[in-house]
This record gives sequence, C-alpha cells and structure tokens, in this order.
Amino acid sequence: MNRSIFVGILIGLFAVLAPAPSAFADDPAPTKEQLDAAKKAFGEGKTLFDAGKLPEAIDKFKESYRLSRNPLLLYNIGFTLDQAGQKDTALFYYRKFLNDAPKDAAQRKEVSTRVDAIEKEKLEADLAGTSTPAAGTTGTTGTKPEEKKTVEIKPPGTYSAADFKHQAILDAPPGKPLDITAAVPEDSGFEVTLFYRGSGDTKFNEKKMKWRYNELVGRVPPNKVYGTAIQYYIEVKDTAGTKVAAAGKSTSPNLVTIDPAAEPKFYPDLSDEGEMTAASQQNVLRHDEEDPFANNKNQATDDELGGGTGDKTGPTPEVPSGPGTGFRDVGSTKFASAKWASTGVAGVAILTAVSSYFLAKSQATNLVNDSNDCPMGQMPPCRVFDKEYDAEVQAAGKRWQTIHQVTTVVGIGAAAVAGYFWYRELTSKKRGEDKVSSKNASPETTWAITPSVGSDGFTGAAAMATF
Repeated sequence: MNRSIFVGILIGLFAVLAPAPSAFADDPAPTKEQLDAAKKAFGEGKTLFDAGKLPEAIDKFKESYRLSRNPLLLYNIGFTLDQAGQKDTALFYYRKFLNDAPKDAAQRKEVSTRVDAIEKEKLEADLAGTSTPAAGTTGTTGTKPEEKKTVEIKPPGTYSAADFKHQAILDAPPGKPLDITAAVPEDSGFEVTLFYRGSGDTKFNEKKMKWRYNELVGRVPPNKVYGTAIQYYIEVKDTAGTKVAAAGKSTSPNLVTIDPAAEPKFYPDLSDEGEMTAASQQNVLRHDEEDPFANNKNQATDDELGGGTGDKTGPTPEVPSGPGTGFRDVGSTKFASAKWASTGVAGVAILTAVSSYFLAKSQATNLVNDSNDCPMGQMPPCRVFDKEYDAEVQAAGKRWQTIHQVTTVVGIGAAAVAGYFWYRELTSKKRGEDKVSSKNASPETTWAITPSVGSDGFTGAAAMATF
C-alpha cells in the first residue's frame, strides 16, 4: 500500500477545511468547537491511516465529516474504504463526494475515474459469478503496483479505437506543468504516446504516457507551457505496432490556449517524467509536519511547481478551493448578478435602439412628404420650411436619432460584457464537467467589439475575431 500519495492529497485537500456551507438547507453551520473537534479527528485519522489501521482511520474521518459537514472529507472516507477492500461502501462515498463536493474540486476527475473502474469490476465479477476483488487487486498508486495480479495481454485486434478514451484540454495557465490523460483497457497492451510542442517549436516532442491509478498520463513540462497556445496529439498502437486510434494528428493537433486565469491541470505527486520522485516524497514529508487545516501553509512555490529557477522536481500539493465570491468567480452571486444585469441591459438597449431608429426615420419621412405636398403642376420641393410644423418634426427626429445612437453604443457595450460572462461560465462548465470529444475539439474564438459613432450621424461597431 502506497500511503505517501494519500498523505500528499490529504494535506492539499484539508488545508481548506474551514466553515463549510451547510449540507442541508435547515442545518446550522458548524460551530468553532465542532470545527476544532473535526480538525482533531482528522489528524487522528491520518495518523491511524499512516499506521495501517484503516478501520480506525475510517471512523475518525467519518467523525470529522459529521462535525464539519465538509463534503471534501467524503473523498478521504471513500479512499480509505477503497484501500481497505470495502469497494461497495467506498463506491457510496465516492458517489456522494461527486454529488456534494464543489464542481472544481481537485479530486473530482480522479474519483470519477475510480467510480467507473469499480463499477466495471462489479459488472465483470457479476458476469463471471465471482465476488468483488479484494483490496490491492486494482491500481491505486502512481504506477501499476507490484502486488497487482499479472494482466494477460490480449492479442491484437481484440480492442479497437472505440476502447480509447481521451478528454481534450481547452486551456492551461502559463509556467505550470500540464498533465494530459487518456484511458485504454489494461489488458489491451496498447502503447499510448503523447506528442506536444510549445509556441515557436517546429517539431513535436514525443513522450510515452504512463499509468497513474486507472488512467495514462503524459506530462507537458512547464518550460513548454508559455506564449499563446501549445499543440498536442495522441497516438495509440497495439502490440503489433499497428496504429489503432488517435486524438488529433500532426497536421491537425489539439490546441490548448494559454490563459493565466485557467485552472492548473497537473497531478502534484508526479514529476516531469510522470513518476513519483524522491524529491516529491521529501516535499510530502515536509508538509506533513505542518497543520493540515491551515489555509496558506501548503501553497506550492514557483520552483516547486516547476516554473521557477530552483532545482526541485517534485511539486507540492496545491490547495483546492471552492468558488470565489468576486465578479470574475463563476458560480458566485456577484458573477450571476453581473451576467444577468448586463444581459438585460443589452437586450433593452438594443430593442430601444431599433425602435428609435424607425421613429427617427418616420420623422424624416414626414419632413420629405411635407416638402413634396405641392399644388397640381408644381415640381417638389414646393413648400418652404415651416417653422412650426417642420421645426417640431425635425426636433423630434433629432431626439430619436440621439436616443438611437446612445442606446446602440450602450447595447453593444453591454452585449460585449454579457458575452464575457457567458463565455466564462460556459468555458468553466466544459473544464469541470462536460465531456469534450477530441474529434470535435477546436480552438476557442475570441471576439473584440468596439462601438463607433461618427459626426455625420453614422452609428455602428467594429468587430475582430481571433481563431
């Protein structure tokens, strides 16, 4: 049992154990005394886990969850149950974690993968008429564990491209490692290779993807994650060396936009070679001595994340957090209010702009008709400008024209702001939950819109799109 990985995850996970939202609408928030007791129970549970006393550790983690109601603790309960071989019960807590934990919880993808694996094991066991495999028969470490039963590789042709799974990555922050993942049947013998290149590179770098839990991981090092975008594609070959599947290709690779606001996408327990190094082990031990409930003690430095100038190769665990409360934080009340307010303003302004345009045009038509109202035999215009009727019509037309120009500018500006909020929300959903097919993945299109009002009465806007 490799406990060091779990310790590292625990430290990053429970650095955020603070007053959590109530699990139910009518439940009061945990008191300070309850949170202190939860912290104590968690520490005792981790100590028991390190000592290999899994049943006792499970009880302590359950107690910590009962006191704090922090849904992130559900991961630790499920993980420990999984380690203890109680897969049915672990599956219950894993599913509850996926239901209750924040959408951007760092362990969400890992838990989803593990849930799929356990469900597949249960189905295969039912079909074979055997019981659920005991603990230690499935991979739970950074690479395939030595204690796992020998996997008999099936002959070429047994599996096809449909058995290869990959979720395309849309964006990543600069200067941080980028872990690209894929999944294939373990007994397929497939060799999965990642090809990537950074901004300015003419050739693709090649890296064999390695096992972590029940998925394959290929790391793009931080010194390649810079500029505006990086490109990658994946190739899958069977034991005979025949290409059976791919995600992108060299002439049409997947594009990852480099965005400082993007969420990091890498596993803290892996080095740039995709393996747990001695340096990362030391980082885990060093952070293990700190208070796991402190909010700022476990923040990784630039060097530890691979983006600085130091020699550390093992990044320390990052501290996950729930949705923020600012205007730029997707899911916050301010974000939702700003999104709907800007959408409403844009709709009203554009509707007013269209209406005022036709009203101004109507007044202009009235002036023309008045000047063309001629006695029989005379050619228009035959009537002089009337200071009463014509002046009033002209003034009304100018008022509507001014309203049209102002509301057009306001509408375009509000539409641009609303578009920003909608784009942020939709992109966030893709990163957190939606399955993006590599066949349909495409670079994001960025729009820039600038309102324009001329002195000659022209009103409009200039737009630019970057593909």
